[in-house]
Amino acid sequence: MSRILVASTPLLGHVTPMLQIAAALQGRGHEVSFLTSDSFRESVERQGFHFHGLSGHANYNWRDLRPLFSEAESRAEGLEQHIIHLKRLFADSIPGQAAALHKAIHDGKTDLILVDVLYLGILPLLLKKDERPPVMSCGVIAPMWRDAGFSPFSGPDSSIEGQKRNIADGLHFDEAVLPGTEYIDELLRRLDVNVPGGFKMFDTMYRLPDRMMQLTVEEFEYPLVENRDNLRFAGPLLPQSSNATDVPEWLLELEESKLLVFVTQGTVANTNFDQLINRAIVALADEPVNVVVTAGSGDVSKIAIAPNAVVKPYIPYEHVLPKASVFLTNGGYNGVQTALSFGVPIISAGSTEDKPYVGTRVEWSGVGIDLKTGTPSEEEIRLAVRKILVRPDYQTKAKSLGQRIRQSDALVVIVAEAERL
Repeated sequence: MSRILVASTPLLGHVTPMLQIAAALQGRGHEVSFLTSDSFRESVERQGFHFHGLSGHANYNWRDLRPLFSEAESRAEGLEQHIIHLKRLFADSIPGQAAALHKAIHDGKTDLILVDVLYLGILPLLLKKDERPPVMSCGVIAPMWRDAGFSPFSGPDSSIEGQKRNIADGLHFDEAVLPGTEYIDELLRRLDVNVPGGFKMFDTMYRLPDRMMQLTVEEFEYPLVENRDNLRFAGPLLPQSSNATDVPEWLLELEESKLLVFVTQGTVANTNFDQLINRAIVALADEPVNVVVTAGSGDVSKIAIAPNAVVKPYIPYEHVLPKASVFLTNGGYNGVQTALSFGVPIISAGSTEDKPYVGTRVEWSGVGIDLKTGTPSEEEIRLAVRKILVRPDYQTKAKSLGQRIRQSDALVVIVAEAERL
């Protein structure tokens, strides 16, 4: 038996998969403790893990992130919003996360540390030369790593000219996000550590851990030309199959002659349904389809009404996806891969966090359409749905990739690699 510390950024999309991994390790007989914010304490303790809490700025509540941003910052969009999120959600948490990690490690012997890839409080531990437990990082978001084989803007091209362009694009991207990366470098200097050559946007935290477990299959990722000894593809963490008796009656009663479009904005970006959900409902109101919408536990009273639309506060994906012909989403990484595991083609419409990176992989792999915006027009949505429904190649590629996803078993791979470490 080993003593394992799991530490997670206090956001639902990060904590949920890290709890699944923690439970699998516990099931193998390991003693597991879990470090995150107080807002998740009940969920952690309910699963029988010893809870370690974050403090100060790092201890924010994912249900209300507004206190983290100034009024001007909350109005930012595009690249500026990207940099602000990097600073406020992740960078500002580094001192508190690092201190909590240090305390948890020294409260008792720790044989292994698991973190999600954006738990930047692990950086001081990885950068110091002190003796430490091995560290495994889990890629719960779409990969944002840097590689000469692809451009952060235009995707893969491993030709000599393509690699030159990709490297130049990477340097251009570094320059664009310099306000965020320099901010991280300054925070790390205050903790008496530094990244040789400076922190690189979403590359440093992929290279430093002893193992980097990316939660996808290799077929849903751009081909890499650079060697990464620490990288393993584990496959996505899929929801457990539900019993057929759990499927709600209203879903079974939907008109069988109509194809089903499943729509979501995820569980975080669900305060402004005008971004995607309401536009989709209006766009498809006169189309010969059933539209099923999950509010991701958001307020359904703010969602539009249409005769062919069913709106629910929350619907387990595994209930709807077996009946769906299209998954229209703001591009949540695990949600997209869950849909693909059922062979459902994707329409991705996301512009924040890792969602643009998910959309580009959807289009590159041929399993769907990337609308390249978080606020597509009704016409763009309608035309994309029609295109998916009349072009069989999308479904063929989605089913092929879905078969590969179903063959993977992320928990088995991660647990085995953890035990090797």
